[in-house]
Amino acid sequence: MNPPINHEGVFWTKEEDAQLGTMSDQRLAKRLGRSVNAVKARRQLFRIRLHLKPWRPVDEKVLGTRPDAEIAKLLGRTLAAVRLHRLMLGIRCYYEHRPWHKRELDLLGKIPDEEISRRTGHPVVSVAAKRQQLGKTKPDGVMDYWSPAEDALLGKTPDADVGKKLGRSTIAVMKRRLRLGIEYQSSRRHTWTDEEIALVGTMPDQELASQIRCSIFQVMRKRKQLNLPPWQTRTASK
Repeated sequence: MNPPINHEGVFWTKEEDAQLGTMSDQRLAKRLGRSVNAVKARRQLFRIRLHLKPWRPVDEKVLGTRPDAEIAKLLGRTLAAVRLHRLMLGIRCYYEHRPWHKRELDLLGKIPDEEISRRTGHPVVSVAAKRQQLGKTKPDGVMDYWSPAEDALLGKTPDADVGKKLGRSTIAVMKRRLRLGIEYQSSRRHTWTDEEIALVGTMPDQELASQIRCSIFQVMRKRKQLNLPPWQTRTASK
């Protein structure tokens, strides 16, 4: 009797049938170049149960010492099999019991979670959980790595000027200033001189604000008080 074909239209050989149940369907499918469903259907057709390799004491000692995915790859087992056997033995997950050193804790909230994970070996989810447990906020990459000299410039000149000088965006400067609670000096009431008033509308609002050291909103407010259109509109209408 010829062996039946599977839904892929490929005949099974006696050698292939002999391997059914000797390893996981996923692993055998990869070895034979067939789909997992085809291997599973063929094994169930002959009512063959899976006879996976037994767990040895040396294998069980590895459980919980590193992420389940790494152990599964190391032992040649499925991730589900590793996780199930670890739970049956009452062994906690790797990142749940691995101790945190003081130097690692000092990094939390100062640099991105992903970078801490790379440096320490703790999974990212573990890093985030530990940071939240200690009440530390997730650092914003835009606002990280500011030197004291850079912080000293905040609030003294417009954010746009500070950003241009430091090579940072205006938004990044504004976020850093607000985070440190530094008042924007140019946001205080500006005393307009006759010379400054004469310049309103003769150049872009942002340029004038930078020149006279006040906020762009104050320039816009003054321009509207003088019933002057934006500089771009005036130049376009000429």
